[in-house]
Amino acid sequence: MILLPRGNPVKENINPGKVNLADALGKMRKGKFTGYLRFDFPDGTGVFIYQEGRLISTLYENDQEHLIAYDGISRTFHEALTGTGVLNIYRLSTELAYSIHTLLHGEMLHKGQDLQLIDIKSLLVRMREEKRSGCLRIYSKEHIALIFYRDGNPLGFFHDGSTDIETTADSSLSVAKEPGAKVDVLVTRGDSEKSLADLMETADVDGLWSAAVAARRRQREEQESVASHTLEMRESDRRQKTLALFQQLAQMHLGKIGTALVEKEFEKMKLNGGQLNESVLDGFYGNITKAARLVAGPSRIDKMLEEMKKGFKGLSK
Repeated sequence: MILLPRGNPVKENINPGKVNLADALGKMRKGKFTGYLRFDFPDGTGVFIYQEGRLISTLYENDQEHLIAYDGISRTFHEALTGTGVLNIYRLSTELAYSIHTLLHGEMLHKGQDLQLIDIKSLLVRMREEKRSGCLRIYSKEHIALIFYRDGNPLGFFHDGSTDIETTADSSLSVAKEPGAKVDVLVTRGDSEKSLADLMETADVDGLWSAAVAARRRQREEQESVASHTLEMRESDRRQKTLALFQQLAQMHLGKIGTALVEKEFEKMKLNGGQLNESVLDGFYGNITKAARLVAGPSRIDKMLEEMKKGFKGLSK
C-alpha cells in the first residue's frame, strides 16, 4: 500500500470502472491540474501525479510489483476496468507535487520503524548532519505526515488536508504521538530539477486505454463462457439424475413399463439444453398421468407423482 496524505480533495470515492480514464487524463492536462490521482484496488494501488497539467509520474504497486511510467498506466487501467477500485483526486501545489514524485521514486532506507523505540528528534538531527535529501514518512492507522529534506535542510511538512508544503510542524509531528505510530525513511539524489517529462506526450494513453478495454472484454467473455459451460454441465447432471429418479419411482409404482413411459415422456420435453424446472415438468406430469392410466389406478399414479415432485425439489436444492 502506498502511504500518502490525502491533500485537498477535488473528488473522492469515484468508481474508476465507470470512467473513461483516457478522457479524464486528457481533461487533467487541459485544465493544468496539479495534484495526484490515487487508485485503490483490492490487490494494489496506483498513483498518477500531475504538475501544471503534465503527467510527471505514474506508479502501480502491490506486494509483488512496482510498475512505473507506461507499465504503471497500463496496469492501473486494467485494474480500474474490473470495477473493484476507488479513485480519489487531490489538489497540491507545484512544489508539493514534485516532492511527492521524488518520494515515490526514492530509496527506502528504513521501513516501519516503531516510533516508541526511536528518538524522532535525533533522527531529524541525523538527516541534517548526513545532508540527506528525501523524506520522513510518519504514520499511524488514522493519519500520515511527511517531512521533506533537501541536502539535510528541512523543506517543510505535508499532512492530510494540505495543498502545499507547510513550515509548521505541529500537525505533522502530532502523528508521531498516536498509538502504534511508525516511520519510514526514504532518500533521494537531491536532484533539484523540476522540469520532468510529460508522460502524456510520450505515451499513447488512448492506445493503452483501448488495449485495456479490449483485454477486459476478452476476460469477461472468457469468464462468461466458463460460467456458461459450468452451468450447462450442472444442468445436464441434474437432468440425468432427475430421469434416473423418475424411472426408479415409475418402476416402483407401475412396474417395468413405468421406466419406458418415463423415458418416452422425458424425450418429448425436448429441452435442448434448456433448464429443467417445475414449470417445464408440469407438462411431463400431465403426459405421464395419461400414459400411466393404462396400467395403474388413480391413487397409485397420484402417489407416484407426489414422490416425483418431492424428489425433484430435493435435487434442485
